[in-house]
Amino acid sequence: MKRLLLGLMLASPSLLWAQGSQVNTQSQKAVGMAGAGSALFIDEASIFYSPGALSKMDHNAVSVGASGVMYRSAFRELNSNDVHNTRFQVTPPFSVFATFGPNNSWWKAGIGVYTPFGGAVDWGDAWPGRYELNRLALRAIYIQPTVSFRLTENFGIGGGFVYNVGSVDLSRSIPTSAANGQPASGELTGTGTGIGFNVGVHYHLENEFALSLSYRSKVVTKVNGGEAQFTVPSALQSSFPNTTFDAELPLPASFNLGLTFPVGERVDIAADATFIGYDIYKELVFDYADNTPVLSDTRQPKNYENAFSGKVGVNYKTSDHLTLRAGAGYVFTPVRGEFVSPETPDNNRVMGSLGFTYDINDRWDITGAYVLQHVLERTVTSAATGLSGTYKTNIHAPGISLTYKW
Repeated sequence: MKRLLLGLMLASPSLLWAQGSQVNTQSQKAVGMAGAGSALFIDEASIFYSPGALSKMDHNAVSVGASGVMYRSAFRELNSNDVHNTRFQVTPPFSVFATFGPNNSWWKAGIGVYTPFGGAVDWGDAWPGRYELNRLALRAIYIQPTVSFRLTENFGIGGGFVYNVGSVDLSRSIPTSAANGQPASGELTGTGTGIGFNVGVHYHLENEFALSLSYRSKVVTKVNGGEAQFTVPSALQSSFPNTTFDAELPLPASFNLGLTFPVGERVDIAADATFIGYDIYKELVFDYADNTPVLSDTRQPKNYENAFSGKVGVNYKTSDHLTLRAGAGYVFTPVRGEFVSPETPDNNRVMGSLGFTYDINDRWDITGAYVLQHVLERTVTSAATGLSGTYKTNIHAPGISLTYKW
């Protein structure tokens, strides 16, 4: 029981660092091209994708968008034919971007509020891994004021300060029950904050070629005073006290290269490559305010690896009002086999997407997109609990955004 309880305490925020939790839906235009387009799109979402491009906007704008991320995973335990599925639920990552400054000027400023990490998964309390996880919901909200300067007609540079507010809510079964048959469980909840930055440059040749380079720093989110609540038989309450905990949750840095070029009067090709510094996630440490022989401060190795993703997309302006998009990508997982867990049963993945933008008039436009990510099947044995089996996962993410320009 001690090992399982410690596993409960250790598992809570790990979804934050796996590829499954990296939410790339800040721009529905980019979503329609599988995440490519950092060099192509010069708009308010450049606050996130390419701060150096922001100064090249010839107008101001406010954009509001959201996606409905549906994470569906299945698990089959080793030597069993029973398949267990996560419950259907929708996680709504959102983004709000606003720009301001003189039109056609050498500078532009803006602010973005967006969710680059987060997710939710619910396995219930009747599957073989219930002592590893029942459900998990978490979110990291970034607030980023940004300034950008156009140093020459073709070259822009920009950057912004990032303030993060993160939250986590996890539940897991404990292998004991009350006299009335009620199963024991534990729940962790907490919020934390962290700071970082985002910088980038953008270079273009008129109607020929554009290049974007951007760097988003790591953000170490510090959780102080998170709550650990236990529902256990009265005889065990002294061993499972409701208490608080402190922890540090590192969100990885990333470096992105974007390229775009035209292949016709109305068609552009864009490609993005992203290096993600997941190797900062060496271990997960919890410091509890109250300790018992069962509940002690814990330290669990994770040893994640750096990851890489590549995306390519096509942008086709069919008319003065309608633009269509499609894209594909491949993502390498940072999670080694022995550290795969039901919070995010991650593996390398392929993705495909479709999208559109319709210009309602000179002021308003609406953008929609859909991306499917297929996580490759993976058979693993957990180093923490010994749970062994095969995971299959698909992620569906339709989304929409509305933009007002002036």
